[in-house]
Formats: sequence, C-alpha cells, structure tokens
Amino acid sequence: MDMKTFASLVIIWNMGIWQIQSQYYEASIQPNKQDLYISAIYRIWIPEQIKKIRGIIIRQHGCGINAKDNGLNHANDLQWQALAKKYNMALLGTELIGKEACSEWFNIEGGSGKALLKALKKLAKMSNHSELEEVPWALWGHSGGAYWCTDILFEYPGKVLCAIPRSGGLAFTKLWNPLVKQVPVLWMAGENDLVDGFDYVREMTKKSFYSYRRYGAIWSIAIDLKADHGNRKGRSFAIRWMDAVLSMRLSNNGNNPIQLDSHDHWLGNLETNEVKTALEVKNELSDWGWLPNEDIAKNWQEFVQTGWVSDSTPPPIPFQLKIERSEGRCILSWKSEIDIESGIKQFNIYRDNELMGIVHGQEHNFHDAPEPVDIKFEFIHDLENKDGQITIESENFQGIKGFRSQGVYDHHN
Repeated sequence: MDMKTFASLVIIWNMGIWQIQSQYYEASIQPNKQDLYISAIYRIWIPEQIKKIRGIIIRQHGCGINAKDNGLNHANDLQWQALAKKYNMALLGTELIGKEACSEWFNIEGGSGKALLKALKKLAKMSNHSELEEVPWALWGHSGGAYWCTDILFEYPGKVLCAIPRSGGLAFTKLWNPLVKQVPVLWMAGENDLVDGFDYVREMTKKSFYSYRRYGAIWSIAIDLKADHGNRKGRSFAIRWMDAVLSMRLSNNGNNPIQLDSHDHWLGNLETNEVKTALEVKNELSDWGWLPNEDIAKNWQEFVQTGWVSDSTPPPIPFQLKIERSEGRCILSWKSEIDIESGIKQFNIYRDNELMGIVHGQEHNFHDAPEPVDIKFEFIHDLENKDGQITIESENFQGIKGFRSQGVYDHHN
C-alpha cells in the first residue's frame, strides 16, 4: 500500500479513550532509479482540533534493523507528542532503508532528503493540512539519524528551528555554511559512546561542535557521563532544551524562524561546568556552549554532572473517568495529558483511598523509541460486590505523584 491513513486511531484501538484524540497518517515514497535508499515510510501524528500546524518535530532513527523497526513508532511517543501539542506542532517518525550501507539513506544526496519533501506533500494532502509543506522543522536524530539531521541542517538551514544530533553527525566535513550558525544545535553523546567497538563518537561530536562554535554559532554540547551509544536518560535534558528553543524560535507571523539575539543567553563552560550569562564571559567562546536561558543553563549543568535532570513539578491530573461493566468485568477508563519534562511512569488506581491497581505508562528504549507503542488508559478488573469511590493519580519517572483525579462512584447494586 502506497499510503495509509490512521484517522483517530484511538477510536479503533480503545473505544475513543486515549490521552489525546488525534490522527496518524502514513506515506510511503518509492525511490527513483538514481536513489540509494530502497524504502522510505513516514508516520505523522497531528493533535486533535488543530486548525493550523506551526511546525514539525522530526525524530529520525539510527542504523540497524532494531533502529529501523522502531522508527515509525517515534510518532507514537506520548512525551514528545506532549511537547508537539504545546506548540501546535506535528510529530514525525520515519523508516528508512538503504540498499546495503546505512550511509545510503543518512546521506541525503542519496535521495532521502527529497523523499522527506515528497512525503510531506502527500501527508499535507491526506491530512488537509496544506501548511505541512511549508512549516519549519525541529530535528532530533540518533546515530545514523544524527548524520541525517546534520545533512538536513546544512541543506535547509532556513527551515530548521533547532537540531539535536545524538551520537553522530559531521559538521567539520561540510562545505562552509554561515547560515547554520544562526540555528540552535545541541550536540549530544555518551561518555562511553562506542560503535562497533570503536571509541570515536564522543570526540567526533566535540569536533563538530567546535568547528562552528568558535565562529559564534549558537551551538551547545552535552555529554552524558553515564551513557554509551544508547540514549539512556538524555531526553530529560533534550526535551527541556527543545521546549525552550521552540518558545523562542517559532513565529506567529509566517514560517520563518525568529532570529535570536546573540547576547541575550547563557553559557556553559565545557571544562568546569560552570554557567554564566553571555555578558559575563569575555574569553574564548569555543570554551562555552550556548544555552537559551538560565533555567536550561542549570538543567545543562545538572545533566553533564549527573546524567539526569531532576524535576519538582507534579504530573497532570487524569480526567473524565468512566466506568463500564461488561461480561462480569468492570472497565475503568480515563484521559490524561502527559508530563512534558518527566513523562508518565504509571497511573495509580484507588478505591476509597486504597490502592487497587497500577497501569504502566510508556518507557523508552536504547533508540529512545517508546515501549510499548500504544497505551490504553484503562483498568479492567473482575466485578466485586463492593461499592466505592474510584480516583486516579499519575506518577512521573521522577517518582513524583500528581493530585488525585475527581472520583467516580463504583456502584454494584
């Protein structure tokens, strides 16, 4: 099938109950004879009732079968969906396959760059959102996907809101392009970032950062001291960083990203991990990474020292609780928004303040793809001759519990 529409998948999967009523669409782009990729499939998620999409968060998988098999599922990631929804953006996952080598698809001159544009044209028509062809992009890519992101950044700098290449990407081998200096980039890698047994990714990441930072590029770098080539807990900083940048770069007047003030920001020292305002730093800029504001500067400082960014805010409160009975079972369902900073680890179900069950949320794997892909916000148990008030609280991955929901009465008479 060339393309497939997933319209209101939640209705198909779960009788209309999920965290957000939304739509998924898929498009497949066949290669031309000169293209080096053999398959390119794209899945896009669009929040419900959105009138105009402001941008697209593109999540590009890395090399290997497991990464490819997880690629489309990036569009199903609830935490990244929450970030996209905040800014009226869409979320895109991909599945790219080369004929032999991974580089056949992550080098966009092999056809994958043009395939993206063709896919967005198809998806625009399918979703009745013609603006998908024109809106800017926020890029994230892992391993081979980081190379792809870097290629897109250098080819289309005017369309890129920001980019996060994780464990890959080469800036220092590209033809000089002064326009990329104006695009916020967060280079990320693990301290023990080995690929096929070789330890080169971390230093390659640093070299890419330095190649343009020394000329004033608004770029930063964050090395996770506890990580290898896998993403570990990198999203605890990556999502916060992108959130801050999107708030500064998305325009309310047209699709061109807002150019940032070169002096109104913070800096992080790569050797000492200290943070300062830009006006406080007088020495060589290449020793300091660009950070959008004070909060993100403190987040960066914590992340590079501990491999994690802590959180003190409670997750959202579940709502619209509903109880149905069927074939001797009680089905409790609800809706909930997702904690942008720390996700949802689980929902705790109470009857009259006594814990009666747990529904697990969505975790993420080596590739930073969601597991499981689809979450049902429901709790099923056998009918008991016991009345009581049912409430739910969400708990994020920091172990912080939110306020209890409004109750629904479970009446058995």
